[in-house]
Amino acid sequence: MARRRLHTLDELLDIAEQIVTSGDPAGLTLRALASATGASNGTIYHAFSSKDQLLAQLWLRAWSRLGDQIVEALHAVSRHPRDDDEGVAAVIAAALAPVEFVRRFPISARLFFAQRRDQLFSDDLPPDTEAELEAVQKRFVNLLIDLAQGVWGRSDRVAVDAIAVCVVDLPTGILRRKLVEEGEVDEAAEARLQAAVRAVLAVPLPSREATPRSDP
Repeated sequence: MARRRLHTLDELLDIAEQIVTSGDPAGLTLRALASATGASNGTIYHAFSSKDQLLAQLWLRAWSRLGDQIVEALHAVSRHPRDDDEGVAAVIAAALAPVEFVRRFPISARLFFAQRRDQLFSDDLPPDTEAELEAVQKRFVNLLIDLAQGVWGRSDRVAVDAIAVCVVDLPTGILRRKLVEEGEVDEAAEARLQAAVRAVLAVPLPSREATPRSDP
């Protein structure tokens, strides 16, 4: 039976994602993707100008999926208030959103949490891809600022860094290890993550006067 030809961008990215996370990231080349998908070399090179641009698109898609989970989690907090202070509840929801991301998109999550963005692809990218990456970074910084404002009414660097520990450092550390060792995230890991976030938020921030800068 002839192999079905895959031509849509999402289908191409699905196969590329599987190659990258299969244990041999170096095995992903544009020619290898063409061979794995049954698409012509011309189709692949038209969709992706280089391996780095392909990897950047994989990262952007994974981030988009994670971002959707964060937005969904924050909307749930606003629709269904909890016993926590609303600002604290929002930070916890944002910190736990990656857990749902792992459960819904395990392969994307493995790619996203396996290594830092700057280790996955270089900076030699087309201008439109660079613009997408910059826009993602800006949106995420704005999210951190909003969460810091919600908890402490502050947007200085110390407050934003504390939020980053909650929604970046803790989830990344816990999820990366679980994905590498076990391939899934159990309820105990989720509970530990929530407890760790609460512990960070419980640490008083220094006064504004003690912080070196007023904004991130």
